[in-house]
Formats: sequence, structure tokens, C-alpha cells
Amino acid sequence: MQAVVLVGGQGSRLRPITYDVPKPMVPLRNRPFISYMVDFLRSGGVDRAVLSMGYLPDPIQEYFEKQKMDGFELDYVVEDRPLGTAGGLKNAQSALDGGPVVVTNGDVLTGMRLESLIEAHRESGALATIALTSVEDPTAYGLVEVDHNMKVHRFVEKPAYDEISTSLINAGIYVLEPEVLEMIPAGKEVSIEREIFPRLQQSGRLYAYVSSSYWKDIGTPRSYLTASQDVLSGAIAGGEDFDYRESHPSIEVGKSVKILPPFSIERDCVLENGCTVGGRTALGRGCRIGEEAVVEGSILFDGVRVEPGAIIRGSIVGPNVRIGHRAIVRGLAVLGAECVIGEGNVLDQGIRVNPRVNLPPRSLRF
Repeated sequence: MQAVVLVGGQGSRLRPITYDVPKPMVPLRNRPFISYMVDFLRSGGVDRAVLSMGYLPDPIQEYFEKQKMDGFELDYVVEDRPLGTAGGLKNAQSALDGGPVVVTNGDVLTGMRLESLIEAHRESGALATIALTSVEDPTAYGLVEVDHNMKVHRFVEKPAYDEISTSLINAGIYVLEPEVLEMIPAGKEVSIEREIFPRLQQSGRLYAYVSSSYWKDIGTPRSYLTASQDVLSGAIAGGEDFDYRESHPSIEVGKSVKILPPFSIERDCVLENGCTVGGRTALGRGCRIGEEAVVEGSILFDGVRVEPGAIIRGSIVGPNVRIGHRAIVRGLAVLGAECVIGEGNVLDQGIRVNPRVNLPPRSLRF
């Protein structure tokens, strides 16, 4: 079985992080997200995948060139302009062998059993089978109605509360027969969700598979932070042997430091006297947490410096950011690469600070 992973998007919902880091490379427990996707495919019996890339492709390819793939084959195709979900798939067609293909969006974290989806597709005789998952608030998504035979009945795009007929949404994972790729025009921007699937539904050859496994779209700051905390807590690879306290032997820990699990602390981090690293936090390589500083429930990319007395709670901090003395960053703040938050600033309420911005001391208080 072969797969195509659609990783061509710009990750605009995750800006300012994705100005410098492509969305597939954002870390979860200090591993790039794309590595979880490859694990998912391999666990489902896929032995070859094509990454359909567009925006910032080089860091993705460079990462995998350094990994031991143990027989798993990766190919790469790069679009020269945005082609949409179906267009990106069509662009990868020349790298496929002509058989059925698993297709997945590049921002889906799931514990789904891929082999069960593949088996359901084979048994149904469908041209395409889409994985569905149930969500608590369907109004933010397009709904998918199915009949008792799991044939897709209709799509309902972002319904009002009085229009909700099901809680099932498209999980962004499909199995397609090669005939579906022939339906996609080459060299054009095409959406598989809005243009190809409705045509398949009308022909009666579109079926669904419903999964109750863990599922998260990591494409927004809130969902990305939640996914990070879930991975740290064992939601994907939990069990009796799961290590809730992951730290590299090279870290330096001062006196009276509190480190509360679950956590992940990468190599060359320094935790100075009296600081606190609270539960569900990931510190990237070379981070320094100053004296009496507090970091809780957050993601810190590589090289972040948190000066003494600063506080970071429930936020995302990009590479090589500096948080000044007694500054406060909280409330799902997102800080782009190499920005500087001066002493005494208070950032809250989902504020986003672009890369390399220098915020003067005590200039912003929520």
C-alpha cells in the first residue's frame, strides 16, 4: 500500500510560527509532527509514501535524510504554486504505481487504525472511502451524513446549530482508487473536499469509515497546543511503559528546581535555581529558564531564553525568542522566531507577535 501526504499548505492559521517553521515540522514532544504521520502510515501497513510539498519544503526533506527509515520509502514532489488538496494529489500521481492510495492531510494527529479503514474500503467496493470522526461542536466543520450502509448521503458545510444532523466530520484521511486521480485536472487548483468528493457522492461510489480513536487537527494554535499536551500525557502512545518524564542527560538543573510531569526537555537545556517547569510542557533544544521563572503548559521551540522571574503559561514560543525579566506570556499567546519581549510586558488573550519584533520594556500590558 502506498500513501500521499498533503503538506503543501502555508500553515497560515499557525502564523507567526509558520513564517519560519513549516507546519509539518512543528514539534510534538520534541519530535516533528510529520514523524508521527509516518509512524501512523507504517503502523497501518503502508511501506511507501509521497510527500506532496509546496511551502518551505527543504527542512522537511533535510529532516528525513538524517533518519533511519528501516525500509520505509519516501519520495518528494514540490508544487511551484498552490494547487489545493486535489491538485496536490494530482501533482504526486507520477510518483505512484497506479494502485489504490491512502491520502492524508498534513495536519492530522490520530490514533486511528489505518488498516481498518483500508479493509473497509476493500469490502465496500467504493471508489473512495473517507474516514470520519465525531466532534463535540460540529459548527466549526463541514458535516458528513451517511446512510445505514455507510454510503455518504450528503455534505453540510459549517452548519448553524439548528442545522446539525450529525456530529461526524471529515477526518482528512482517505483511501482512493486510481480512477479518482483521473478525475482531477492537472495543473489546476482543485479541492478534493469541495469538487471531487461531491461528484463521487452523486455517483454513489463514496463510502465512509467511522473512527472513535483520538483525532486532532493541529492547524490552529489552540489545537496545536492541545495536541502537544495530549502527546505529553500519552494520548497517542500511552500505556504502562509510557514515559511521562522525558529529559535529555545533558540538561543542567540548579537548586530547588521544580519539574512537574508530564514534560519533555531536550538536550542542552539549562534550568536555573528556583525555576519551575510545570506539567504538560515541552522545552526544545538549548532553552534556558532563568531563576524563579515559571513555564507551564506551553511549547518552547529551540533556543528560547526565559529571563529571571518571567512567567509563561499556556502559550507557544518560537525559536530563539527572548522573554525579558518578569515579563508574563499567557492565554495562548504565540511568539514568532527571534522576537524579544522586553522586561515587564504582559501578553495575553491570544496575542501573536511576529518574528524578530522587539517589544520594548513595559510597553504592553493586558
